[in-house]
Amino acid sequence: MREFARAFYKSQAWKHTREMIMQRDHRLCVDCLAKGYITPAEEVHHIVELTPENISDMDIALGEDNLVSLCRECHKKRHGSYKHRTDPFGRFID
Repeated sequence: MREFARAFYKSQAWKHTREMIMQRDHRLCVDCLAKGYITPAEEVHHIVELTPENISDMDIALGEDNLVSLCRECHKKRHGSYKHRTDPFGRFID
């Protein structure tokens, strides 16, 4: 967890939204399900990644259209095993 998001991920709003997304997705990894595999979800992923600039945008931070349930392996694949690159202004460019 990146420092700028630490308080967000501890908030009741996130905990409530995370549970709602897990229930919506029947606690299954949506990426595995798309491939025909039944795998329990362990994490909720932001499709548009949280950044210091957009963490206050509730459509991105808590919007159900921006969140999916994933298993750990698929979550790592979505993020890749690389370090995030930033432009000179500190914005993510991946």
